[in-house]
Amino acid sequence: MASSPLKRSSSFSERLYRLLLLSYPAKFRQRYGYEMLQTFRCYRQELLQRDDKWGVARLWSFVAYDLAKTVFIEHWKEFDTHLKRFFAISGRKNNSLIPQFSLNVAQRTDIGRLRESNEDNLASVIPDDPEVLASRGALFVVADGLGGHKKGEVASDIAVRSISDAYYQDKHDEIPISLQQAVQQANRNIRDANSEMGTTCVAAVLQGDTAYIANVGDSRAYIVRNGSVKQISQDHSIVADEMRAGLITADQARNHPQRNIITRCLGTKTEVEVDIFSEKVQEGDLLVLCTDGLSAVVTDEELGAILQQFQPQDSAYQLIERANEQGGPDNITAIVVQVSHVSPTV
Repeated sequence: MASSPLKRSSSFSERLYRLLLLSYPAKFRQRYGYEMLQTFRCYRQELLQRDDKWGVARLWSFVAYDLAKTVFIEHWKEFDTHLKRFFAISGRKNNSLIPQFSLNVAQRTDIGRLRESNEDNLASVIPDDPEVLASRGALFVVADGLGGHKKGEVASDIAVRSISDAYYQDKHDEIPISLQQAVQQANRNIRDANSEMGTTCVAAVLQGDTAYIANVGDSRAYIVRNGSVKQISQDHSIVADEMRAGLITADQARNHPQRNIITRCLGTKTEVEVDIFSEKVQEGDLLVLCTDGLSAVVTDEELGAILQQFQPQDSAYQLIERANEQGGPDNITAIVVQVSHVSPTV
């Protein structure tokens, strides 16, 4: 039986997109290629099902624009890294005075027990270049997509990729400003792709002895020290506003009928307000980023106990298991980062 024009068109488009991806450096393709292809495939399939020919044209124009902008940047970044390593070029800052940390990172995402698809996404970026790591730090991002029909999956994917790219490309001296601008860029990218989808986002940069946190929505960042749990981010939700006003307790919020309604997210408005926090970290501290699929069903006490009992890899697994034991009503995502002190570089 002959294949339909729709299938032939999709097959050709995917082959063409794969060929275009070859213009990126190999290391970039290994890290992002599959995610980029999946995003392209999902978005184009949705446009074809709606018979939105103008939408398909806009998609290809966005692909061409993004390709022209980012391919040169990625090749230049790779060349610049090799050049600096070869000539041992020192950065504009005296990085020998910046305390360095060894990071033990674990990350895990799970569909949960009730959802049909996983609309969460995550990213961990630890630069290979010691100079970049010292000056810009390591970046971690968790996003919980909204919109249904795989739109949420696309939105959260755009968020983690946009933030990962924009943060390290930004040349501002102040990390909080670079992080804030990266999240705002993600908001614009999601908005440009489709105004009917959105995502929460929590992003963290560990640099020197400080954790910088950016937050939009109800995905969370915690610092766990000796089993004591401290929430760094603040939820943007109806129940969180009522808790801060003293109208309800934490226990009441957990079972509140409006507990899933957020008041801020990426992608639904032209501009978004991004909360920025900073927190000093010590040897042995644990940074945890997670979606509400975890925080809504696993208490702070349970989270602290699990992290104190297990190493990061096992902790991430146990946190997901605990959320599923509680019914797994939503997608569940967690990044666990253990900080160990290393002597300053000479």
